[in-house]
Amino acid sequence: MKRAASPLGSRIRALRLDRGLSLAQLAAATGVSEATMSRIETGASEVSAPHLYSLAQELRTDISSFFAEGAALRPGARSLTPAGKGETYTNARLQAQVLNGDLLHKQMHPFRNRTTALTLDEAGGLAAHPGEEWLFVLQGPLVLHSASHAPLRLATGDSLYFDATTPHAYLAETAGGAEFLVLSSAPAPKV
Repeated sequence: MKRAASPLGSRIRALRLDRGLSLAQLAAATGVSEATMSRIETGASEVSAPHLYSLAQELRTDISSFFAEGAALRPGARSLTPAGKGETYTNARLQAQVLNGDLLHKQMHPFRNRTTALTLDEAGGLAAHPGEEWLFVLQGPLVLHSASHAPLRLATGDSLYFDATTPHAYLAETAGGAEFLVLSSAPAPKV
């Protein structure tokens, strides 16, 4: 997956301003420093998946709203992401392609991910986020590290469902990397 330029930071800033929050208020509520939040908004710093979840909670929105203008999920709604067309972002942990990002207020968030990290240090360590997670290995092997279990090697075609509040990280077993689908549940945004 090729990394595309993402307006992620400017969308976070627009949502923050729309909610009447200062940079300091949002930083404190999400557990990052004000300087880091400023760098995220200007695109000078990456945003981790756990921070995306907490930002969505604090901004009372769907993670997908950070990546694309979308429509609220309604009865009979559906969303198509043509092959290779989902918006991508890259951080130390992985390269993620947001799938079906045009629908907002979903209870599930699908991503196509690729990791080339071979060590926990390369992956940025273990991280957690609210909800549950399901993954399916498209091209393995993939090694899931977790704070509560021994590392688990997953082969192509394997799937796993787990509690995402347990700190975890995805590693490739070989320099060729690993590709996998992730479906994360999300708690309802704060009101």
